[in-house]
Amino acid sequence: MKNIKSKTPFIRLFFFLFLFLFSCKTGKNSTAKTEPPVTLGNMLACYQTTTWDSLSIHTRLAGKWEWEYIRCYWNPENGNYKDFLGLIIEFKQDNTLNVIKNGQTTQTSKWEVVKLNDGFFSLYTTPLVLQLPGKILFCNNRVLFFDSYVDGCDNYFKRKE
Repeated sequence: MKNIKSKTPFIRLFFFLFLFLFSCKTGKNSTAKTEPPVTLGNMLACYQTTTWDSLSIHTRLAGKWEWEYIRCYWNPENGNYKDFLGLIIEFKQDNTLNVIKNGQTTQTSKWEVVKLNDGFFSLYTTPLVLQLPGKILFCNNRVLFFDSYVDGCDNYFKRKE
């Protein structure tokens, strides 16, 4: 009996260690993304291959964009893929937009492309759409609203239509 009692702490330690190791999600099985779908450097380089103006930005935004990823300045190591899953922004030619979450319109706003002092463009939305502040960067079928340069969050969207 004494022999079993002396082994009990080791058995418990082994059991808890086993549970801990196999309850952690790592590698390819994890659903959280720690890196954006396209790096900021690649988005910027891709964006700069085209000459942009307010009209071309407006035209390019028209349509539906599905939210893909967020990373915030104050917590960049915890970028993820879950915060706004199912969110779609529908930009209309008449300068209105719909924020759609899981098939339901949750917000309607007016939008305007604004040129910034540094030559980039951003959106002015009324009322504010939480995921759209920042410089607009396009690359292929993605748009990044790059706001971490002023301590905000970067939101990536992928063209849906």
